[in-house]
Amino acid sequence: MALFASKEVYEPQDVLVIFKEDGTAAIAPVVAVNDERLYAESAESNYSVPAADVKSYTGPRGRIFLYPTTVENVTDCQRIAALERSTVLRQITHFAPESPVAAKLPMGRIVIIALVVLVLIIMMVAK
Repeated sequence: MALFASKEVYEPQDVLVIFKEDGTAAIAPVVAVNDERLYAESAESNYSVPAADVKSYTGPRGRIFLYPTTVENVTDCQRIAALERSTVLRQITHFAPESPVAAKLPMGRIVIIALVVLVLIIMMVAK
């Protein structure tokens, strides 16, 4: 048994840093990365940015994605993230339509069929 053994599991956390023109920066943990988009969520806002536009660096805790942008572009990224989230939620909650119940025969058709069958039976018995 080792005295200094640590059982902590190190899990890197990717971070998106968005530099704005007004001198501020938004920092958000990255949730998903694919070839086209980088999606990050924070308590203040969500961001979906094009993967080709970010610069990637490696830090001691994981990857750091830098996204230099304008204030208008940040609002566009937030709008796209909200749209992607609503699309995903819509797909999750969209259920396949139930199969339609077999259409019932109208009473008029049932009566006509019954009369035709009755006439046929009478004709066969009368022979």
